[in-house]
Amino acid sequence: MNKPSVCMLGWEFPPFLNGGLGVACHGIVSGLAPHAVVRLIVPKAEKIPTSENLKLLGLNGRSLKALYSQKKIQEYSLDASVNLQYVDVELTGYERLDRSIDLQEERQTFLVEKVWYEEELLRPKGVFQIKDLYGDDLIDRVVEFGELAAELAMEQAFDVIHAHDWMCFLAGLRLKSMSSKPLVLHVHSLEYDRGGADSRGWTYELERHAMKEADGIIAVSSYTARIIQDHYGIPPEKIRTVHNGIFPQNTYRVSDPFQGDLVLYLGRLTGQKGPEYFYEVAKHLLKDGRNIRFVIAGKGHLIQTLMDRAQEDGIGDSFRFTGFLEPDRVKELLAMTNVYVMPSVSEPFGLSALEAAQMGVPCVISRQSGVKEVLTGAITVDYWETEKMADSIGQLLDDATLHRQVVAAQKKDLIHISWEATAKKINSIYREFIPSDL
Repeated sequence: MNKPSVCMLGWEFPPFLNGGLGVACHGIVSGLAPHAVVRLIVPKAEKIPTSENLKLLGLNGRSLKALYSQKKIQEYSLDASVNLQYVDVELTGYERLDRSIDLQEERQTFLVEKVWYEEELLRPKGVFQIKDLYGDDLIDRVVEFGELAAELAMEQAFDVIHAHDWMCFLAGLRLKSMSSKPLVLHVHSLEYDRGGADSRGWTYELERHAMKEADGIIAVSSYTARIIQDHYGIPPEKIRTVHNGIFPQNTYRVSDPFQGDLVLYLGRLTGQKGPEYFYEVAKHLLKDGRNIRFVIAGKGHLIQTLMDRAQEDGIGDSFRFTGFLEPDRVKELLAMTNVYVMPSVSEPFGLSALEAAQMGVPCVISRQSGVKEVLTGAITVDYWETEKMADSIGQLLDDATLHRQVVAAQKKDLIHISWEATAKKINSIYREFIPSDL
């Protein structure tokens, strides 16, 4: 049986990492290498260093027009089966901008006529809100990527299209229209997660339209699969659940120089991730006079709000705000953490919980998360039950036997979690939509 050839459309890839999407894309590509020939196209935001396993040829500074006229494609070869290409659209990191973006009529026409190919699809009109942005011109960048990625992809043969999250759905739709190849969408996060059940608008409409047009949909959890079915109206037979994996790690523990307990929040500081609930949990624990340092690692629009509240409540000395941390620094922090907390309001998966469990840290996670489906040894609490969450953390800090039991149970869960297992399931999904003789 021949390996299927996959045109994969992603939004970030190491070393450009802002969150779990880039980590997941890297893991999936690594796991797929023995099973499929992957051509990955992603936007490029910074120069990527050359290494033994990543050959840098670059695509810096080329305009759409120049690229089309010169027909030059530059590549990053990971191994014989994986080919990585970059589109230079100058993306910035995760940001939430509380302002509006005005789409010009020309851009609206472009979106509908050149990308979506659906006259009846609701066009974005006037001014509308965009939440949890990567940059202040995200829509333009998504559209530009959709146009350029499809043009690049059409220069080579492929059997199936695999597009990660809504930022790549326009590119996937356009490429499906141009090539008539099957389109598989991979849903790592939804507008529902970012804005709640009542959230609508351009991004929601794009997600819903793309999922209706796609041949298959991969959800990172059954939690997300239910949302796709219930809130987007997608038939369940179109959806496949494939949980994320994790890379093997050399784990270790170090002493915290703080001389007390360290409780960690790791993630973007946005409403979806629940940092304000973490703050309330911390207030409950500090009422008992405990010697705890609460570390909030990540960046986002709520950071100043949380810092101000801690100062106003007179507990600022118990908090440390690290900002965004590189993977090596995250690992160092986890090595001295006593309890990891993930209080997300809506978390499609939650890779950071697996990373914490892998480092021998007991986890207290939201029931509104996908990772609980595989990390069954963790303690789960509804995100709004802050007092109950605080009690669970306190028990883990006070009861060494319970601490060891949760760590052991989580370690048992991790035995069957890997990117190789994830990739095998994805490869089987590809086979559903391509000719059986491949």
